[in-house]
Amino acid sequence: MHAALLRREGRRVLLAGSRGAGKTTLVLRLVRAGYDFEGDEHVFVEADGVIARPRASRVKETSLALLPELAETILSAPVYTDVCGPRIFNVDPRTIGGTWRIEKGAVDRVIVLHPNHGGYSSLRSMAPTAVAQALISEVGMRGIDRGAPIAAIARMVSHAKGFDLSLGDHDGAIRCIDRTLDG
Repeated sequence: MHAALLRREGRRVLLAGSRGAGKTTLVLRLVRAGYDFEGDEHVFVEADGVIARPRASRVKETSLALLPELAETILSAPVYTDVCGPRIFNVDPRTIGGTWRIEKGAVDRVIVLHPNHGGYSSLRSMAPTAVAQALISEVGMRGIDRGAPIAAIARMVSHAKGFDLSLGDHDGAIRCIDRTLDG
């Protein structure tokens, strides 16, 4: 699944959203706010839990303006140039003060991101079926059998609380995500 996975105080948060929604930038902000990093691009959903693909964050050059306090660290990370032109930095989350661990387990919160760049962040709860529908569009399914992956997603969302986050300002988004874990 195209998603990010984080942890705070033993609770796991899965962030999903389309390309360009702002996942990586928000993930780095959440790590700076005390969340533990598990993964930021690919999360494998299986019958017995989810696990992040072990890789550092890929930070687009365009995100530097949104992360001025991290710009020096990001600019010192290994870099490559995308075929479309922008530079992409390979940022180890530990270099920005986070912890990084990967383990399989359940998800407590699923947050589906929708970009609202330049606006305010707001959050609303989602029914499990709506969360599952949103997540299926972010999944790469192998082969013809789609039943097992869809069942794994349905199982995951049935045990987690789901939310739709209109992602505008990052401080507001962090407060919204914190509230989902606090109450």
